[in-house]
Amino acid sequence: MLGQNEKSLKDQAQGELQKAMLFVPYRYNRPQMLPPLICSKRLYVHLILLLVIIFMLVIIRLMFTVKVNFVHFHLESDSDAELVTLPSQFAHSRGALCLDGSPPAYYFRPSLLSVKFWIIYLPGGTWCNSEYDCFQWSLTELGSSHVAKISIPMVGILSNDCEINPDFCLWNVLVLHYCDGSSFLGNDSTVRSYESQSLYLRGAVVFEALIDYLKESTDLAEAEQVVLAGSSAGGIAALINADRLRTMLPHSVKTVHALVDAAMFLDLPDVRGNFELANLFKSVYSFHSIENSKSIQECTETQPNITERWRCLLPEVYYKFVFTPIYFVNSVYDTWQRTYLLKISCFASACPSVHRDVVYNARDSILIFARNIIRYKKNGVYLTWCPVHTILNQLRFSSAELGDSTVQQSLSSWLQHDLSQITGDKNFLSLEAALEVCKSSIKF
Repeated sequence: MLGQNEKSLKDQAQGELQKAMLFVPYRYNRPQMLPPLICSKRLYVHLILLLVIIFMLVIIRLMFTVKVNFVHFHLESDSDAELVTLPSQFAHSRGALCLDGSPPAYYFRPSLLSVKFWIIYLPGGTWCNSEYDCFQWSLTELGSSHVAKISIPMVGILSNDCEINPDFCLWNVLVLHYCDGSSFLGNDSTVRSYESQSLYLRGAVVFEALIDYLKESTDLAEAEQVVLAGSSAGGIAALINADRLRTMLPHSVKTVHALVDAAMFLDLPDVRGNFELANLFKSVYSFHSIENSKSIQECTETQPNITERWRCLLPEVYYKFVFTPIYFVNSVYDTWQRTYLLKISCFASACPSVHRDVVYNARDSILIFARNIIRYKKNGVYLTWCPVHTILNQLRFSSAELGDSTVQQSLSSWLQHDLSQITGDKNFLSLEAALEVCKSSIKF
C-alpha cells in the first residue's frame, strides 16, 4: 500500500515537473521578445498626432490671416458710414415708418476727435406721387430700410480726407436714409394700400423721429455746430426742414446752417410748353398730405389760394421763409432738370435752336434766382457751368473745373462770412464750351 502511494506521489511529482518544465521556457522567453519599432497601432497614433499638429498650425495661420484682413478692412472702411435702424417699438410708437412699414434708418460715421460738430445729410431720389409709384418704391431701398445698404461710402463734403475736405473731414456724419418719397415732408396719418400692400406716407414724422432718436442714442445733443445738407430731393428736404431742425436741437447748439445742392428747381415750361415741375409738385403735395407738415406751414398759411399752396415746395418761394442761413450749390445747366423737367434729351450743338433757347432761358432764370438769394446777406450761392446734377456728395466737390474756385473753397469762405467767393453774378460759358471744359467733372 505504501509502495503504491509512493509510486503515485512519484508519478504526480513527475507530472508537475513536466508541466513546470513546459511552462518555464514560456515565461522565461517572453521578456526576451523585443517589440517591433513600428507596429500598425503605433503608426496610427503617430499619424493622428501629426494630423492634429498640422490642423492646429493651419487654424493658427487662418486666425492670423483673418485678423490681418479684419484690421485691413476696417482701415479701408473708416471712410464708410454704417447703417443703424431705429428700434421697431420706437418707430411704431411714433408712427414713423418707411413706405413699406419698415422702421427708419440712418448711416453714422462718428468723429474720432469731437462731439461738437455734426453734418446731417439728406440724400436725393426724386419723389413718388401715386399708390403705384410708391408701391414700386416700397420694394427698393427708396421705400424700405429692409433692403438698405449695410454701409455707404462717404465722399465729397462727407469725406474724412482732410486734403479734399478740410472743413468737415473730422466732423460727425449722419446720413438719414431716404425711404418716404416726399423729401421728409409727408404727413398722412392714414394707411394707403396697393395690391394688398400697406403704404405709409410719413416723411415728416420720419424726420422728427430720427432726430429725436439721434439725440438720445448719439452725442448729437452735445453739438455746438450743425450743418443740414441735402442733394436734389434731399436739397428740398434740407431747405424746408432747416428751421424745424433748429427748434428740435438743444439750446447748446450755437449755429445751424443749411446746404442745398442741385435743388434750385424752377417752375418753367418745357420744350412743349408744359409745366412739368408744377404738375409733379402739385401731385406730391396732395398725395403725401404735405399741408399737414409743421415744417412748411409758415409758408402755406400765407398762401390765400389753397390750390396754390403746393408752390411752397418751390425753392424760389420757400427760401424767403427760412431763418437758417442757406448756401445753394447748383449747375446752371443741371442735367436732371434739362432731361426730366425741360424734356430735352439732346446735347449742346446737337440740339435744335429751339431746344437751346429753352436751356439758356433756364440758365438765365437760375442766375436771377441766385441774385435774389444773396440779397439776404446770410445766404450764399455757388453756381457752376459744368452740366452735372449734385455736387456736395461727389468727388467733383473739390474739382477746380467747376469754376474760378472749388465748391469746397467757396463754401469755406461763406462759413467764415467772406462774401468774395459768392458766384451769383459771374459770367457763364455757353453749354458747348462748358462741356469741353468740364470733361473730367462730368465723369465723376
